[in-house]
Amino acid sequence: MKRRAVIEKAVGETRAAIYEGRRMVELHLDRPWQTTPRTGDIYTGRISSIDASVAGAWVDIGPQAAPALLPFAAQKNMPKLTEGQGVEVSILRSQIGQKGATLKFLHESDNKVGLVKKLTLTERLLLRFPDITFDEAAVNAVDNACEISLAVPGGGSITLEQTQALLAIDVDKGSAVSAAGAANEAAKLVASQLRLRGLGGLVVIDFPNLRQPKQRKTLENVFEAACEADPNITKFNSLSRFGVIEMTRAKPDLSLDDLINTRHGDPKIETVALRALRRLTREAAVSPGAQMELSVTPEIQAWLNEAPFDWHADLIESIGARFKIVEGRDVNVSADR
Repeated sequence: MKRRAVIEKAVGETRAAIYEGRRMVELHLDRPWQTTPRTGDIYTGRISSIDASVAGAWVDIGPQAAPALLPFAAQKNMPKLTEGQGVEVSILRSQIGQKGATLKFLHESDNKVGLVKKLTLTERLLLRFPDITFDEAAVNAVDNACEISLAVPGGGSITLEQTQALLAIDVDKGSAVSAAGAANEAAKLVASQLRLRGLGGLVVIDFPNLRQPKQRKTLENVFEAACEADPNITKFNSLSRFGVIEMTRAKPDLSLDDLINTRHGDPKIETVALRALRRLTREAAVSPGAQMELSVTPEIQAWLNEAPFDWHADLIESIGARFKIVEGRDVNVSADR
């Protein structure tokens, strides 16, 4: 299948939309200044303990990372490791919150513990899809991709709630003509949202109650077919007597929701700040030569004052030194021609 990635490089972040044919199937985001270990990154670490209970070793990969797990199963050419030994590893599964990364052994190493190579978003996408092609354009879909509630075609809605243990999805029939029809359309929407946003882990989906065995079997078949094209491994249980499907979807990397929002679905302050800077660069592009002024809230101004990367230099490189940022009650961009 022909795949292409549309890439947008903005101040503080790189966005990507993956298309299969004309259909957008995935959205990705990378903020290079963030230090969270992510899939494909390479680290030098030191064995802190051998843990038989997890059939692996806990590895210190740096002060800004949680202890990472190096499982012994399926590791090729790995020598017998001992506590205190140095290793070079790649990230198989990103650190998510305080849950440390999962590692792949590369070789022994006596180098200093820490990051060796951080992959760019382009490199990470090439690992996922080796034959993908790239174009450059705006990727606006990221801004509205992490809604908690979404309408189902034909009536009804789905609501997503991420907890510490699982992703809970509730399907509401709403104004749909039939519960079966709403459930089938919701199943297709859920499958597309899981892939689009990179959601996964344990997922519990509460569908409208379907009493007829034929309707229940149809729903299971529709959902399984909707997930067939997903590159991530998915596993399902049958629809329970209470109308619930339990499933797992492999989640080797941070989801779009993890990167953009808090656990409660609200945009993180860095998300709001970067969107303000992106708005400034876009307004500057349509007002060449104009002096630009970006008004931001005190919360955004405070984050910019302590930002962990040089956004000011990035802005100058993008639009020149023709801007100033002032504190106000909301986000607004004006151009003085």
